[in-house]
Amino acid sequence: MQRRSLDQPPHARLICSYGDLDVIRWSEPTVETDLDVDEQLAQNAGQTGRRILRLWWGSNPTVVLGCGDKPEAALNVEECERRGIGWVRRVTGGGTVLQTHGVFNYSYTAPSHRRMDMRRAFERGAELIAGALAQFGVDAQQRGISDVAVGDLKISGNAQARKWGAVLLHGTVLVYVDYDLLEAVLKHPHREPDYRQGRSHRDFLTSLRDLGVNASFVEVEHAVADAARRLALEADDE
Repeated sequence: MQRRSLDQPPHARLICSYGDLDVIRWSEPTVETDLDVDEQLAQNAGQTGRRILRLWWGSNPTVVLGCGDKPEAALNVEECERRGIGWVRRVTGGGTVLQTHGVFNYSYTAPSHRRMDMRRAFERGAELIAGALAQFGVDAQQRGISDVAVGDLKISGNAQARKWGAVLLHGTVLVYVDYDLLEAVLKHPHREPDYRQGRSHRDFLTSLRDLGVNASFVEVEHAVADAARRLALEADDE
């Protein structure tokens, strides 16, 4: 796959900077290339010490497997083929997700010498998303290891990897969900957080639209950037 320039990327725009943290908007044409950019930014963080919070949007429906997931166990392969939905694998752990136009994404990359352990990294990711959602009047909290939920309904999932001398933490916010499509292509996960209690995707997930919040992606982006501002100084101490 052709590598993108990290100095003058074709789709990137600097939103703001807080100390040594740059918040950028950078969406690629495909989910595969978006995930490739996350890896490149992590490699760059390990080499340069640069911290970046990248914000991007899902595109055409694509199944994204966690690094340890198997396609035949996680997705309905025949249904995906019938619908023309491809799948890719990310470098981070966690479960399988369906990326669509209704999914907002963030990725945080930083050098690993900042000493943030995996548990604390998930906490920081949850604080970022909960802080952003609070600006829309949504009370969200970390649930399980890596989820953010409104009550017992998941609205955000997060995953991370430690590689290339860097931390890569990335996650989602469900802005709107096509539940019929989701349940058609994704199987019930073979592992789940305790609070899911065997519920179907439809009964386990929620979205901003489900909660009556008709925020645009730009409004979600601004909310996440503002939440990052409040966390930036604390992150310097990690």
